[in-house]
Amino acid sequence: MRRREFITLGGAAAAWPLAARAQQARRARVAWFTVAPHPFVEGFRRGMRELGWIEGDNLLIEYRYADGYPERLPELAAELARGASDLVVVSGSDALEAARASIRSIPIVGVSSNMGMGGSLARSEGNLSGIALLFDELAIKWLELLAEAAPRAQRFGVIFDPSASNATQFDAVATAAAKLGKTLLALRIENIDAISSALDRARGEKVDGLVFIASPIFTANAARIVELAQQTGLPAVYEARVLAERGGLMSYGPNLNEVFRRAASYADRILKGAKPAELPIERPTRFEFVINMKTARALSIELPPALLLRADEVIE
Repeated sequence: MRRREFITLGGAAAAWPLAARAQQARRARVAWFTVAPHPFVEGFRRGMRELGWIEGDNLLIEYRYADGYPERLPELAAELARGASDLVVVSGSDALEAARASIRSIPIVGVSSNMGMGGSLARSEGNLSGIALLFDELAIKWLELLAEAAPRAQRFGVIFDPSASNATQFDAVATAAAKLGKTLLALRIENIDAISSALDRARGEKVDGLVFIASPIFTANAARIVELAQQTGLPAVYEARVLAERGGLMSYGPNLNEVFRRAASYADRILKGAKPAELPIERPTRFEFVINMKTARALSIELPPALLLRADEVIE
């Protein structure tokens, strides 16, 4: 897997209080906070190992999940705020908003589309820094790619969760639809339990394809999501390659294993004394376009050669 490049925006790191500088002398306690378990925690673990942080030795990672129910995140964030973690790593926009609202005195490393919003993208805020995923900007591309793969398709179902970031991404997809002369069916889900009924509605209302907006709920349940989408017989595009690897038709987005590996560098610097507010927010600058040809054949879709040539990887 190719290592992806990042750009940094903002100033240099300064020192966090002396108490944090001593973290290397004992086991560091890092809380991992997101709506549901997703596979990219492995990228974070790998990055931490490469920087000398070994679970069970000088590192303890404590996992806090809302099990696919965003409404549980504020309570979990409040628990974390009262805890003894040295650092909280947050994945996803709902989890980040919950952490922002409750966690004031513990450093936070965020990986989310809403990083930097409400302030300068270049400048972190208070006890928070991290990586902006840019899905709000990528959302237009999802519909464009799916429309190119299925040029006769006119109506697309867009599946998204209740987060503000997902609403913004939906608006971006709507902009692309208007430009291409396509129509959309909005399929908002409140939690993981609503996926099946949303796809049943998509099939019942005879959409021609599916766009899954970026959400930890989808990557955390990649196999289940793809299986349900396949049952509709519709082509679908997703945010992350893990969904294409599980049988989704195509994905477009940053290499999330590398993104979370990069997030480990933030954790390392903060645990060694850096101040989050002066660590620049980063953004991925390279993105992966993955096509699953086995799925294309199962759907009887003949993909245009020009589309195949643009793919970073074609799964046979």
